[in-house]
Amino acid sequence: MKETADPWIRIGAIAGLIGAGFFSMMWIVAVIMDGHWVLGDQTLSELGGYRPGSIYFNSGAILEGVLSLIFAYGLWQSMKKSTVQRIGGLLLLCASCFLILVGVFPITTGLPHTIASYGFFGLALAATILLVRPLWNERGFGPIAGTMTVVAVVVSLAFLVLTNVELTEAVSVICLLVWSSVLSVMMLRR
Repeated sequence: MKETADPWIRIGAIAGLIGAGFFSMMWIVAVIMDGHWVLGDQTLSELGGYRPGSIYFNSGAILEGVLSLIFAYGLWQSMKKSTVQRIGGLLLLCASCFLILVGVFPITTGLPHTIASYGFFGLALAATILLVRPLWNERGFGPIAGTMTVVAVVVSLAFLVLTNVELTEAVSVICLLVWSSVLSVMMLRR
């Protein structure tokens, strides 16, 4: 990590923790309000359609997307700028924008939501893959962060290959929430 203190690193870390916690809470509230959503049988996005908890899910996605932008920028500031890190960081910023769009364009909007959803998941996966080595090599993150990133990618891809999209989506989101939370704690430890 950079030797000089950068307030964006701390701000990004706090945003990462608040975003993960807030989205998790809103996801749970949406599930409770819905009463019929089943993990592994329905996509998360179905919680944002014409359902009782849609306002919680959609606002959770929007706010998590905004906070993820701040987290991604803080993460960017906490690392040396290699070409791979720059591309991975840019893709993480773009994934955050697509997450905002997931909430703005719920599943009931059809194609706009599909584009936002695929954009988010595809870019988040590409970003995490590209950030494995920069995180591994960065003092302050190191092998723990690199290994955790590899595990998040492998678990997400294994679920994609071995299970249905509905379960894969939920597991991938959980992996991203844990990943961003652990990196946020590492950023705060500076």
